Amino acid sequence: MSGKCEKCPVEYLEGSEEIIGYKTKIRRKNAFQITGYTLIVPPQSDRQVTPRFWGDVIADGSFEALANTSSVQPWVLGLGSWDPECEPGGQRYTICIEETEYTDMSHLSGKHPLHTQKFEACDWMCFEMPNEQLWRDDPYRMLRKLGYRFHLRVGVHFDAYPPGSHLERNPAVELWISVAKLSDACDICSVRAACAGLQPF
Repeated sequence: MSGKCEKCPVEYLEGSEEIIGYKTKIRRKNAFQITGYTLIVPPQSDRQVTPRFWGDVIADGSFEALANTSSVQPWVLGLGSWDPECEPGGQRYTICIEETEYTDMSHLSGKHPLHTQKFEACDWMCFEMPNEQLWRDDPYRMLRKLGYRFHLRVGVHFDAYPPGSHLERNPAVELWISVAKLSDACDICSVRAACAGLQPF
């Protein structure tokens, strides 16, 4: 059984904590677009590249400028992705927010390059992420235990900080992974098991 919040497109997966050890929910999102500050991360970079980028964006006021483009407090998203500007084995990391009717990006500028990316409508499995143990437990393996597979065509995950988070104080964070139900036909390949095992990086 699952519980639904009637005020937002979120379905709480009852029993997930007993099955995989983490509270999870499914967030259903229509197609959307994000914009934010971006960094091309070379392959074999040290693990502190992304934390340093967050620190720089917060320290120089760019983060505040990004958040202030929205008239309501936004979810702040950390996006790891790949595109042709990245080297093989590298990635792009973007600190961003979703563009909505409450945002105005027209005057956004700063000391860091901007990146915009669009995503089609899909479901997102959201894990409460109390610490780094979630990654050691492999969320991509755990989502299959809950009846889902990685949505390969969307093919990303977000670090998601709730509205009003103070990022310098180690706030609560969720991990959002693009997913589809295992029972749904895969329109990327014909081998569901192999597709379900894929990870973005």
